Amino acid sequence: MGLGLVVAAFAGLALAMVLAVTTAGIMLASRMTGRLQPAVARPTKSRTGQADKQHGYRVWNDGRGTIIDM
Repeated sequence: MGLGLVVAAFAGLALAMVLAVTTAGIMLASRMTGRLQPAVARPTKSRTGQADKQHGYRVWNDGRGTIIDM
């Protein structure tokens, strides 16, 4: 029983190492080919309503997160 646990532990570590090396290789190749670049924010249509004018702030989403301009 103890030997089986040791073998399972080493197999798990080996699998984790293979996945880590594979993932790092894919990320490196993607970055070098230009496929892993930060997303460029696309302009969105602004909605200006009474709520924005009453409270004195603007809220919009630039594609990376919500922005609140106070």
